Amino acid sequence: MDGRVNLSIGEAADVSGLSVKTIRYYEEIGLIPKAARTNGGVHTAGHRVYSEADVGRLRFIRHARLFGLGLADIRKLLALADRKGCPGKQPEYREMLGRHLREIDERVRHLRGLRTTIEALMAPARRSKDQKCSWGTCGCMRQAGAARSSSASLPRVDKKGEKHV
Repeated sequence: MDGRVNLSIGEAADVSGLSVKTIRYYEEIGLIPKAARTNGGVHTAGHRVYSEADVGRLRFIRHARLFGLGLADIRKLLALADRKGCPGKQPEYREMLGRHLREIDERVRHLRGLRTTIEALMAPARRSKDQKCSWGTCGCMRQAGAARSSSASLPRVDKKGEKHV
């Protein structure tokens, strides 16, 4: 940045790597404070202006999102930084990132198992050319050796890839 303290939302977006829409959203949900505004006219409240500190906070949020942290965890890290300074120097930071690493490891295990299952589904030995297929007999999405079951007994998988029975 060139040292300017009053960046427009478009300039803040450019230097932070976020979109204008995302910056407005983060302001709306309280991840960043309400932006200062230029003097507006009779019918406007003025344009948002951002300081270097605001842009630093936006970059921190962007990097945390790139590392896969959720907004709730980011909110906690921002609150920690607001209370105690650099979050990287706080034990809560290491605890949160350690928990996040464990979640990543679990997702990786799940994805490896999923890969193995899909490879087995694709195996040529699973298909019989003589077998007639209908919705009642189709086994295309059933694991080899698995008993027939209703979808009600299948585990539900959430957006994080976690199974719920």
